[in-house]
Amino acid sequence: MLDFFQTWNFLTLALLFALPGVLVLVVRPDLRTVAARIVPFSLPFAFTESLFYPSYWEPAFLFDLGRRIGFGIEDFVFVAALAAFSTIIYPACCNRAYASHAPATGRACAAVRALMLLAVAGALLAVLWAAGIAVIYGACMAMFVSGLAAAALRRDLFVPALIGGVCAGAVYFVVCCAADLIMPGIFQTVWHTEKFLGVFVLGVPLEELIYGGVAGFAATSFYPYVFGLRFVRRNVERHA
Repeated sequence: MLDFFQTWNFLTLALLFALPGVLVLVVRPDLRTVAARIVPFSLPFAFTESLFYPSYWEPAFLFDLGRRIGFGIEDFVFVAALAAFSTIIYPACCNRAYASHAPATGRACAAVRALMLLAVAGALLAVLWAAGIAVIYGACMAMFVSGLAAAALRRDLFVPALIGGVCAGAVYFVVCCAADLIMPGIFQTVWHTEKFLGVFVLGVPLEELIYGGVAGFAATSFYPYVFGLRFVRRNVERHA
């Protein structure tokens, strides 16, 4: 079994990242609709793997798809898992639910808001990449600015976004530590850490922790901003 994990390290990692979201959805079934809505927004980001591979890391892909087409099946599992748990981690940890926020948001308005935030993130990432900024830092800055834009337009989302970022970063760290236990030395053999800061926290590259935290910051504000929702105490009001 350990040989399987080492051989298919990216698949193992992607499945590990799916576990937090699954566990949350088991105890918080009211958040299942949130996860189902947010995952489709995340899937296009699977195609950005070619920006990370092989300069940032070189994991093993099923059918060698990373080398052949620049992304793989594992990318879709990973981005879906990350989007799900980073979006619902704040309401799960802080006993919050979603409620309507005036004015109501229709599908067309939600699509416009989502496209606006995604366009901001995509444009910034493209500019930073063209300027020679390493893609891992560019991705973190793009997500942060996107989340900050949503929080600036909806100031009530700023504090939840910060807390969500901390919670997501902590979960991300735990999952990475679990990955390092199952696949010893993965962050030294698969990641090209020598090209970056070279700073580790209990064996996990600092870049990964920043990435996880910023993903939580952006995702926590993205969903309620796009769909016109707000956070309320779970025992006061529930999202319909």
